[in-house]
Amino acid sequence: MNIGILTIHGFAFHPNGRLKTAAQKAGHRIQLINPYQVICSLEKQHPGMGGVFADSAVSDALPDVVLPRQGSPMGEYGFVVLRQFQAMGIPLVNGLEGVTIARHQFVTLQTLSAEGIRVPDSCFVTRSDSFFAAVDQLGGYPVVVKQPFGMGGDGVVKIDDRSGAKKCVANLLDPVKGLVVQRFFPPGGRVDARILVIGGRVAGAMQLIPASNDFRTNIHQNGQARGFDPPEAWAEMAVSAARVCSLDIAGIDMMVEKGGLPHVVEVNYSPGFRGLEAATGKDIAQKIIAHVLSKAEKSQSGMKKHSL
Repeated sequence: MNIGILTIHGFAFHPNGRLKTAAQKAGHRIQLINPYQVICSLEKQHPGMGGVFADSAVSDALPDVVLPRQGSPMGEYGFVVLRQFQAMGIPLVNGLEGVTIARHQFVTLQTLSAEGIRVPDSCFVTRSDSFFAAVDQLGGYPVVVKQPFGMGGDGVVKIDDRSGAKKCVANLLDPVKGLVVQRFFPPGGRVDARILVIGGRVAGAMQLIPASNDFRTNIHQNGQARGFDPPEAWAEMAVSAARVCSLDIAGIDMMVEKGGLPHVVEVNYSPGFRGLEAATGKDIAQKIIAHVLSKAEKSQSGMKKHSL
């Protein structure tokens, strides 16, 4: 089977390289598809696709299934390409609805909150006066500010006072994209976790520990990780978060204050897994490929039944 990965990166990028190895071990192949190098067409009412795919070692034959892994910064053309695959009957893992929800941090929080899943107190703002009003609404400084399309801890800033807020508004607030403003969880006694959900089950989990001079726990920001078995309530919350966000594969970031209850902070539809594999010793790439193949086979079986 030909598994397409929607990505702007090559096989040197860790997830792509690991997924290629896992697919080859299972007797399948990976085809990298850069959305900006393909042509979507509509001819005689039929959707088609051409252009040059990212992996020249694989022919331009269409993939049997597509795994979107472009991350939160995916532009509108990425969505055009995904819709084109969908129109052509090529299954997506994750699908359009899930990718649409998870790429925007506040839309993710809206979706989770509407289904009763606990999230941090948050505001979404697009103007400077709204920013300062949001700080007051959240109980004052400090607050955490996030870019709605950020990933890996980039664009996440702790604001301690009005002076810092003014700089943040001047440098980060885009009136078109907006900013997410959240209540700050003090790191003392706090537990941060990443739980990976694949196909409605926990595939692995790790506890994240921030660097001594940082409040962010992302491994990209020099945080550390260790594997752990999440409490049942945390695991159930993570699985529920993936389900309500319409995701087959999801990295669920959770935060628990000392003596407090767990909150889902972020949901990632294309989670990296280098740290998770290192922390747990689990073959996460193999688990992802196995699920993608299962979804593709079910889709093909359904199409055959429908054509009979």
